[in-house]
Amino acid sequence: MLPSIAFNGFTLTSAFQPIYGVREGRAIGYEGLVRATGPNGDSIRASELFESCDLAELVSLDRTCRTLHLRSFAAVDPGRGMLFLNSDPVAAVADAAVPRHVRSRIASFGLTPDRVCIEILESCCADEGQLTEAVAEMRAMGLAIAMDDFGIARSNFDRVAALRPDYVKLDRSILVDAVGDATARRMLPSMIEILRETGAKVVMEGIEDAAEALLSIESGADLLQGFYFAVPSAKLHDDALTRKILRELARMRNGRRISPIEAVEFPAPEGSLSQLMSSALRDAPPRETPVTEQAR
Repeated sequence: MLPSIAFNGFTLTSAFQPIYGVREGRAIGYEGLVRATGPNGDSIRASELFESCDLAELVSLDRTCRTLHLRSFAAVDPGRGMLFLNSDPVAAVADAAVPRHVRSRIASFGLTPDRVCIEILESCCADEGQLTEAVAEMRAMGLAIAMDDFGIARSNFDRVAALRPDYVKLDRSILVDAVGDATARRMLPSMIEILRETGAKVVMEGIEDAAEALLSIESGADLLQGFYFAVPSAKLHDDALTRKILRELARMRNGRRISPIEAVEFPAPEGSLSQLMSSALRDAPPRETPVTEQAR
């Protein structure tokens, strides 16, 4: 049984969801997700738990969850793969002020900073400049940086430009737009390419079926995550069957990616993807992608 931590009367435990690399054909890391139960054993959504906190409690809970995930990951870690840890921007700024404590916490569980990625949540930050400085401090510690739920709240192109994350995780709403609307589907590769040109690897989150997985691969996503591959679990899921499915999806696309295009050439659909792309693609030069390009 994995470790648990008590917080404000709730019992917190960890679950891990794998993140699969398209090129690697296997899990390259795991996102730590908190599970909370009350005194009567009733489950509570993590979002509700965080929303009930004041500012000081939020920072404390955020740190508690990351410590829990580090401890739980160490209990099942085979010695490879990255651990992705969510962090509210306010907590990230607070942690960057005590880098020695952050490094010590990671080392105490037998991990090194290069195997830890801090996912900056989409929440607002009173001072984005402080968040940029905090991310720079984390990167100086050797930590990787991801931006979570791109397309929601403050997780947008402006923050990508400021933070220069190593990974950008697209919110599921963007994938839903692309599946349901032909124009949004044709716009998706352009957005992914713009993000990749900043130096980030793009993670498609929330994949729930084979069609969504295939579209993500065709559109150029570097990494895939979602219930289609594995539900969050106390164990580190990366079995042979899932790897076989991933390889088959890559084969099905026949070495082809959807060519990036400019959104201004098409009627704009109503959705998250359209809103994100309208300004970013207006000034982007047209690009050609060979139809024989291999999977990244």
